[in-house]
Amino acid sequence: MDYIDELRDGAAEHFREWLAALSAEDGYARAAAWGLRLQLEGLTPAEALVRVAEGMERHAGPHRVLYAASVAGGAYDDPDAIESMMETVEAILSDRVLSEAEREETRRSRIVARIRLGSYDEVDIEWLEVRAAAMTDAEMLKMDPFDGEEITELSRRVVTCGTAVRDHWTRRVIEPGERHLVLREALQGREHETRHSELSAYLHVVAGDGGAAEFLDVYDEHVALAS
Repeated sequence: MDYIDELRDGAAEHFREWLAALSAEDGYARAAAWGLRLQLEGLTPAEALVRVAEGMERHAGPHRVLYAASVAGGAYDDPDAIESMMETVEAILSDRVLSEAEREETRRSRIVARIRLGSYDEVDIEWLEVRAAAMTDAEMLKMDPFDGEEITELSRRVVTCGTAVRDHWTRRVIEPGERHLVLREALQGREHETRHSELSAYLHVVAGDGGAAEFLDVYDEHVALAS
């Protein structure tokens, strides 16, 4: 996952359009590149974005938002795309002083924030799922999804099963053979069983924001209503 994957609201598409215009020697595109003292030939869009962020830091001065509009605002200076570019530029610049582990933590925080805003995409989820799959069973067993609720826990175990089931929080399908946490609880004298995917466990245990898992369900419902 590169920083360009974190752009939202059309900013990535507008940025690629700007790069294409720059290659075609469009005067407007060349003016922005000249102002930022950039030579981007031969770079991928992901590499070019980092160079643009560095150029904005060195040469944009108080006009950083104007350059963001030039390179990612599109034909109509889309304000949402411009804001996304500004946020991503700030992430690129602030991450440079961090260790690899710290950069991973800040990216995780940005993804969780996007989940809560409903602006995430499947690239974000895939990034989380790769890391969730690396969790040990012991880490998954630390998940405490009903903390503070009047529920009596009867058992917990990490399992796989032969049929598809659904995650309690995200409502996403847990595929056959996929590891997950099964909890048995008693509530008001009745026993219940809930299943929790690696992704939910990761959000609860590692990201420290289990509540974000419920926003994945909300987002999927919105998609279903719009389709």
